[in-house]
Amino acid sequence: MPMQLPSPARLPLLALCLALGGCAAHEDAGVDTVGPGYSTWGGAWNTGGGISAVVRVFERGGATVVCGAWATDRQSALSFTLNEDVMQAASAYLGQTRLVQGLGFMQRVPYAEDISGAQARCVVSSVAWAPGFDPAGASLRFPRYGTIEDASELGFVTTVVFRQTDRVPIVPGGG
Repeated sequence: MPMQLPSPARLPLLALCLALGGCAAHEDAGVDTVGPGYSTWGGAWNTGGGISAVVRVFERGGATVVCGAWATDRQSALSFTLNEDVMQAASAYLGQTRLVQGLGFMQRVPYAEDISGAQARCVVSSVAWAPGFDPAGASLRFPRYGTIEDASELGFVTTVVFRQTDRVPIVPGGG
C-alpha cells in the first residue's frame, strides 16, 4: 500500500505537532453526556464566526479523564476548513497543568445556544490524578492560528487569523 503524504495545507500543523510532540494518540475513555460541570472556551476568526468548545475533567481510578465537544457558529468561506486544525493545536489544562495537547479527539456537534445532552468524547490524560486537582479549574487554551489565503486568480490575498476570546457559555450553568 502506498504511503500517503499530508497535503501541503496540513504541513504547518504537522510541523507544529512534531515540534511539540503532541500528535500521539490519546487513550480512549469512552463518551460522556454534556451537562453541568462543563465549561465553555474558544475563540473567533477575524473573518467572522468562531469555535465554542466545552470541557470537563474528572478522576477515574486514579487517572485523569478529559471530555469535550465543540461547535462552530456561522463561518466565512475562508475559515470553515481550518477549524479542525485549530482544535488539534489547542490544549486542555487543569490549573497550570497541561493534561492533553491536541483536542482533535473531541466530538464535533451542531452549534446551539444549549448543547446539553450532546455526546462528548473522552480520553485518559498521561498526567495521573493528583491531590489538590480541582475539576472546576479545567480550561482550554487555543494558540493564535493564522494562514494566508491566496486567491490571486480572484485578485486578492487575505490573512485569516483565529484568536482565543471569551465565548458565550453553550451549557447552562457552565463556566
